[in-house]
Parts: sequence; structure tokens; C-alpha cells
Amino acid sequence: MKTLLVSVTLLAVSLWIAPSTAQQQPRYQVDPQTNWAVGAKRKPAEELKKELDAGNKMLIIDVRAPEQFQKETLPGAINIPFQELEGHLKKMSKDTFIVFT
Repeated sequence: MKTLLVSVTLLAVSLWIAPSTAQQQPRYQVDPQTNWAVGAKRKPAEELKKELDAGNKMLIIDVRAPEQFQKETLPGAINIPFQELEGHLKKMSKDTFIVFT
């Protein structure tokens, strides 16, 4: 699976700051230099693979369209299309370690 080792990027800014035509304050603090939600980090795929192999629990969310998800994804990932993500995040425990691909 060639995309297995693709760098996994937390899409924090786009995920936590809903685009809107009306000017809104972001729901989460944003780092002005990166424009990401405070606390969001990038991890190389190799590092995530080591954590998975070590048994560390994480929720992997593939935010691509279902058609792309069905063709290929990371083992154990769930599919929540990007447009539907914010509604699902509200229901998740804040203690959950989430990886977005």
C-alpha cells in the first residue's frame, strides 16, 4: 500500500475553523504563525507506524471522499468525509488521540 507511508498531517486549521461567509471567531485558539489549532502537530508516517506497532491507541480518520477511501486507506482507519467532520468531532472524547489523513 503505497499511500500507507504518506506523511500524516493534522488538518487542524481546516477542521476546527469552519469556513463561513459571516465573520466568526474560531472555535479553537489558532497559532498565528502556522494558522493551525494550538496543539496540532505533524508526525511522519514512520513515527505513526511505530506507535501503532507498539499498540498505542489512536483513531485514524480518513477525510477523503468515500470512493477514494474504498480504493485504499490505512488499516483501521474510518472514513468521515471532510465536509462532515466537524459534526463528528463534537461527539468525540477530547482524550482521543486523533490522526487525520
